[in-house]
Amino acid sequence: MFKGRRKYITFGAIVTFLFVALYNGLVVRTYNVSTDKLEVGQSLRIVLLSDLHGYSYGEKQSVLIEKVKAQQPDLIALPGDMLDRYRSPNAAFDLIKGLEGVAPMYFVTGNHEIDDSDDYVRHDVKDVFRSYGVIVLENEAQKLTINGIDLVIGGLEDPLRTYAENWHRIWEEDALVALEDTETDEAFSVLLSHRAERVETYAALPFDLVLSGHTHGGQVRIPYLMNGLYAPDQGFFPKYAGGLYEHETFDHVIGRGFNYSISVPRVFNPPEIVVIDVTGTGAPL
Repeated sequence: MFKGRRKYITFGAIVTFLFVALYNGLVVRTYNVSTDKLEVGQSLRIVLLSDLHGYSYGEKQSVLIEKVKAQQPDLIALPGDMLDRYRSPNAAFDLIKGLEGVAPMYFVTGNHEIDDSDDYVRHDVKDVFRSYGVIVLENEAQKLTINGIDLVIGGLEDPLRTYAENWHRIWEEDALVALEDTETDEAFSVLLSHRAERVETYAALPFDLVLSGHTHGGQVRIPYLMNGLYAPDQGFFPKYAGGLYEHETFDHVIGRGFNYSISVPRVFNPPEIVVIDVTGTGAPL
């Protein structure tokens, strides 16, 4: 009798482990960032949505849209790969249509939006996003004010694959030319850039917070032991797989994205909505 009970316990433990490991429901992950460019008592909530890859959550993205709305964002950041070159763009368009008017939305291209291998996917993505009020940033920065807080929002386009073997150098030169002189001394500044691994480039730019994607969370995670097994353009055991990274001159939040595939499962790595709460530590002017 004891052996039979032990089998059931073992079976239940295995089922529970697999359920937790392979869970692909949406989660909300929150990170806290502080800055003396905001006064004590001031705060800003940013929702980061990256790497949707044309995946849908509910009819017309209803599940995802409602979860984003529930976070009451002040700003929505879309750092690329909302589309997928192998899927219909409609899932991405449904999402931004449903989020229109919720909060200002800012978008930069990821490699899937800028890859010119499939005109159907690429077609007029920027124009469609703009038609729903999304601000598309193309190696530029803009000023805005939210909740009485002055902000600078910058965005870097994803590097074209036609740069071939020297795209890193050309892309970094373009980034520096476009944004290194951005005036950010007084206003809190946020940079959207799809590539999580280009940390040295971001360190050379004058931004307080960088928001990225591209890594898919390293695909396979082991909590407390391994943050990611493999990420595009970083390979195995990526240094920047997902989460909050605190660098000397800026904070970097990398979203783990949304796409889920049975053929390439996410392990201990559920699709995530990222919330960044920015709070002030500065004295009133």
